[in-house]
Amino acid sequence: MRHNRIFGIGGRSGNRKNSRRADTGGGGPAGRHHDGPRDIRPQALLTAALLALEGGMVMLPVAATAAGPDLPQATNCSVRIFPGLGGPGSNAIASSSNGLVIGIADTAGGGSAPVLWRGGQPTQLTIPLDAVAPASVNAAGVVVGTGYDATNEVLVGWWWQDGQYHPLPVKPGDIAIPSAISDNGIVAGALVADEEHSDGPGADEDERPAVWPSVTAVARELTLPAGARGGHAFAIGPDGTAGGVALSDDATPVLWAPDGSAKALPTLSGKGGVVLGIDATGQALGQSAVADGTHAVTWAAPSAVTDVGAAAAGPKSSASSGIAGVTVGSGSSPSFRGERPQAVIWIGKSARILPPGSDAQFTGVSGSASSVSRQGANTVVIGYSAADNGLRRATEWSCK
Repeated sequence: MRHNRIFGIGGRSGNRKNSRRADTGGGGPAGRHHDGPRDIRPQALLTAALLALEGGMVMLPVAATAAGPDLPQATNCSVRIFPGLGGPGSNAIASSSNGLVIGIADTAGGGSAPVLWRGGQPTQLTIPLDAVAPASVNAAGVVVGTGYDATNEVLVGWWWQDGQYHPLPVKPGDIAIPSAISDNGIVAGALVADEEHSDGPGADEDERPAVWPSVTAVARELTLPAGARGGHAFAIGPDGTAGGVALSDDATPVLWAPDGSAKALPTLSGKGGVVLGIDATGQALGQSAVADGTHAVTWAAPSAVTDVGAAAAGPKSSASSGIAGVTVGSGSSPSFRGERPQAVIWIGKSARILPPGSDAQFTGVSGSASSVSRQGANTVVIGYSAADNGLRRATEWSCK
């Protein structure tokens, strides 16, 4: 079984090639596929690790935590497990505004591969790299992500559309780490220096937050707040505003205006936070440190932080995506399946568990939600359900 790892604010993660963003859990083929002989994770991927991000998701420990108030289950949502690529596991990582879903799935041959679901049906993406981890997709079907070029021993940021793979443009000496793409084609992420070290290219370098005006344009670095040594843009809004984190001795949630200027956001405890999403109204969302863990938060304005996680029982929650009036992410409840981590939907400040999916070969007991979109009259959430042994399956919840 693959054990989820928890990282504190300002902590450091392990191997980027083992990035759990692309994991299907359970120690299955996808997990083995992402193991490799060299650690190529840039040092400042503590931007992702500092809050245990998995494509915008916080991974919570399966062990029970301190009891909190009961968190009811959503009763107006149908759940379905997406078909995979012939192997046991899959994971839905992100969705577009028109319902395209990207993720990763185990294959019948024992490996894993990136996958695009249209109407719930999978198409394997052909990306000529190892350890491929898709990160985001937009309404035009443009997918961005990272992979490992084993020949040149370097991490590569890429984009894909209509069956064609392309490297994401960078200046000589830089590595691209894309995290999000908007419907108008702006990419948010980070750059890291491509320098050779004993533990892999870029391993001792800090990430620098950046945006790409388009997938064919070279990245533009974003200004860091005073005192920050690095950072990462994890989200991009409809107007080009980016959101993410700046790193010094602590982690500061940041919004970057379209001109690249930075605005540090408040947190619940005065320390530790990150922006993981920006909804269509311009509201930022993510998580903030609290005394006993992390809480899902929103920032409707740069000077105001709202603790939506207080409604999600248990000490740890995170918001990963939102649309007007709706936020999704992760949380737990002491009365629901032993307080395992669960996918959570917030309507305003009211939280509900999205029940994990099951089918004839799989019984979900936990899960997480990574993206939400409005499809006609329904609110559609994607993420994963996990079995008792840690195996994950890509999951969709459709809520009336």
